[in-house]
Amino acid sequence: MTFRVKRPPAGTGTTIAFMLILFLITCYHSTTAQTAKFVVKGTVGDSSGVGIPGVTIQEKGTKNATLSSPDGTYSLSVSSEKAVLLFSFIGFIPQEVNVSGRSSLSVRLLNDKTDLGEVIVVGYGTKRKGSVTGAIAAVTADDISRVHGASTVSSTLAGKLAGVSFRMPDGRPGASANIQIRNLGNPLYVIDGIQQDAGQFNNLAPNDIESITVLKDASAAIYGVRAANGVVVVTTKKGKLGARNTINLDAYTGIQNFTRFPDVLTNSYDYMKYRAEAEINRNGSTNITDAELEKYKAGTERGYQSFDWKSFIIKKNAPIRSANNQRFRRF
Repeated sequence: MTFRVKRPPAGTGTTIAFMLILFLITCYHSTTAQTAKFVVKGTVGDSSGVGIPGVTIQEKGTKNATLSSPDGTYSLSVSSEKAVLLFSFIGFIPQEVNVSGRSSLSVRLLNDKTDLGEVIVVGYGTKRKGSVTGAIAAVTADDISRVHGASTVSSTLAGKLAGVSFRMPDGRPGASANIQIRNLGNPLYVIDGIQQDAGQFNNLAPNDIESITVLKDASAAIYGVRAANGVVVVTTKKGKLGARNTINLDAYTGIQNFTRFPDVLTNSYDYMKYRAEAEINRNGSTNITDAELEKYKAGTERGYQSFDWKSFIIKKNAPIRSANNQRFRRF
């Protein structure tokens, strides 16, 4: 619509009328511009249809944007029916959708399946594995889950990290291994950003660990003088924003046997005979008499009989089983 307005002659009344006409024309164009806006409503969900809160919905090429509500719904006024909407959220693949005159538009975002092995925790941040130039080794939850039978985290990691040695101080059940990076001594342990000791590290359940990164040499300098022997950085599993409640069960069962076992004395006579020889070699004499050795050899009297402790304790095909129930919370 085109308006042609002629300038009125000078005068108070005509000036007011002229200004009134201009005001009406301005209001008309403003109303027309507002009615040109096109409102798009819908829902943003994940691959299973659950609404995702906090998704950014932006009109492409403009700063016009909004966020999805806690149940995943949104409403956005766009410039035209041919606008393009950008849907983006952390952990999901961004999508571009043409409005194409639709006033109702629902979108499902796909999870960004980034390999955890490609992201490494470095000090107080993360880096892509390909961009890391320092001396760093890392393992993920998938690597840890393949090892069964280990009682502690340190024994689970044995042989999985280059430049890291694991030494068992003894053979007690449940004993943990001593970790040394480049054989320099005890390293510093950092669990979820908090400095801890080896005891707290071994108290972690292997299934609760998301990733473990070992910082060597100059890569550990960010933690100061306590990191002189290297740093073991642990990231535990956490709930994910907008994720569904899930329950994972990790269970296994089997049998275990010794692949080899040293030959040990199984009768009291041999033990006492070698003990007598050892005392003679060390002290020149022994209190064990030949008569006592004959009693041990006969094995008929009480206190001189033999007992095979090896056969009593060690059995073949010993059962081994484990079941770990994990529940991830949604925050």
